[in-house]
Amino acid sequence: MTSDNFDINQVPKLPISSIFEWMPTCALVINLNGIIQEVNQKTIQFFRATTKEDFIFDKQNIKNMIIDSSRANELIKSISKSTDIHTSEILIRRFDKTIVGVDLYACLLPENPNLILIQFNEIKPQNQLYAYELSQAFRREVQRLKPYLNKPGKNILEEIIVNDMIDSPVNNKTSNKNQSAIISEDRMTQLIKMFPDFSNQELSICGYLSLKMTIDEIASLTGKTSNSLRVSFHRILKKTSFKTGKDFLRKIESVR
Repeated sequence: MTSDNFDINQVPKLPISSIFEWMPTCALVINLNGIIQEVNQKTIQFFRATTKEDFIFDKQNIKNMIIDSSRANELIKSISKSTDIHTSEILIRRFDKTIVGVDLYACLLPENPNLILIQFNEIKPQNQLYAYELSQAFRREVQRLKPYLNKPGKNILEEIIVNDMIDSPVNNKTSNKNQSAIISEDRMTQLIKMFPDFSNQELSICGYLSLKMTIDEIASLTGKTSNSLRVSFHRILKKTSFKTGKDFLRKIESVR
């Protein structure tokens, strides 16, 4: 067959499983109920599974792997109604119970609108921690200027520190980019209404806790130490009227 009479319709179509094997990212196919139909080798490794059968024969549902079940339902519903590519940052629980954040891309398969193709990459906690450390370094350097400033200069300096992206109160601005995108906007909006004086960092911790994540799981996800998160939790508790940590956790876990 020459290039002049090439007919793409005569090219044999590869099965999904053949295509998946060379995909450079984690990839899987689910039906509209969330049941996993196919996975590639990178997905098996990412989920720390043994074989493909762990997904297929056990009828694993992607909804059970996404930490926030309401986000999973919304994602599948949104994808099923559009041919657009959907992007999201979500939390996933692997087979060994570890939790990781991923950048997820999903769309309907053109030749079968009853199936959804999902690709994703892990969000490295080191990157999140690096951004936080840069912000703290900035604060420390700015503080060194304080002894050399007059009163108006010190006021401006204080304003710069207060308005720092990491530690400023959100004041009901849900669009602040430092909020963890892997926590749904609706969930964060509810937490902001409950605790309008909390900083972005405090709201993020509350967001994770509202998903019934443990301190150790949050530490693994964010790259922070468990001890530092426990200290942050006690500081958060002191800013509320709750008498015990259990009462506070029950309150934020009620957020949907």
